[in-house]
Amino acid sequence: MSGNSLSERLRDRIGREGPIRFDDFQEMALYDPEGGYYEKPGRVGRAGDFVTGASWHPAFARCLVRIASRLAGELETPIDVVDLGAGEGELLGFLSGAWPEALAVRITGVEASAVRRAAAAARVPQARFLPSVEDLPSGLAGLVVAYELFDALPVRALRVLPNGALGERRVGIDAAGQFEWVDTPCLDGPGLLAGLTRRGVLLEPGQLLEVRPGAAALAREIGARLGRGLLLVFDYGAPARALYGPARANGTLEAFQSHRVTRDVLSEPGSRDLTSWVDFTEIEEAFQTEGLVVHGLVSQSRVLLSAGIAEELVVPPGELLVPERAAERNAVAKLVMPGGMGESIRVLVVSRNTGLGKSLISTPLV
Repeated sequence: MSGNSLSERLRDRIGREGPIRFDDFQEMALYDPEGGYYEKPGRVGRAGDFVTGASWHPAFARCLVRIASRLAGELETPIDVVDLGAGEGELLGFLSGAWPEALAVRITGVEASAVRRAAAAARVPQARFLPSVEDLPSGLAGLVVAYELFDALPVRALRVLPNGALGERRVGIDAAGQFEWVDTPCLDGPGLLAGLTRRGVLLEPGQLLEVRPGAAALAREIGARLGRGLLLVFDYGAPARALYGPARANGTLEAFQSHRVTRDVLSEPGSRDLTSWVDFTEIEEAFQTEGLVVHGLVSQSRVLLSAGIAEELVVPPGELLVPERAAERNAVAKLVMPGGMGESIRVLVVSRNTGLGKSLISTPLV
């Protein structure tokens, strides 16, 4: 273990190398083994810095069980259920208590952080936990879920220059020793710009934006391992033209700490989650290169309602809505309510050799 703090080690690196790209800064801030944000327990959940739908309430997991049960009937085989970015096993813990006894399931969680992976294994001992997608076997048959997986990948921070070219926003150190943005040339800017233009993006001078170097490669790795079944990608994001449009001229780079959001992504690295929206067009194209069928991008509400969550909100005739029942009902409703995560989180519905994906975004499961 190093005696220097993460901030000190970042300052040392910048002192040696000069200003570093933001994805290098973010990689250390989130994943450094000695001080990275995700190497510390208790980050996700009501007592942490942010919540996800997967960790908010068991009703989310019950919806996935209904989807998996439908898949099991179609595949007629023991099915795989895989949680990509499993964290401390919150979702798989909810799932483990919800399976019908007759459903034969192989449960796998993928989590890069050794600390979080150990916590997940302790919470769900019947599951298998792996450190990376590359460790998954090929030919998976069943349901693969990626909840806020892609938005945790490091991004490069860019600016559109007056001449329309791209500049790189790097992280340097000011006279007081604090981290600061430093505008530098973007050596591969023409190639990045060509890729954005191909996806229909129109940029304006002065606009800030982020690109995610590892997103397409990760999507291809995931797609290559799905032999038959359904892949659900839950995340904050938008298609490329909307993501990089004039409504987001300042980009989407943010930090979360104690359930509060801030644009200050440079202070106290390791103390806060750093994230930005996902370019769904980019990962959609990557899945298609692996032969998967992309059915569409819809809201979390749409998917959960198709999977029967509305039944959990119904008060049976004659039953009094006591305070405890009302609180439970309200907690479930937050998963689908307009203005909250139900609409903010989008879901890319992808499949291989199953018709369930199309029905999941158009009609309730039966």
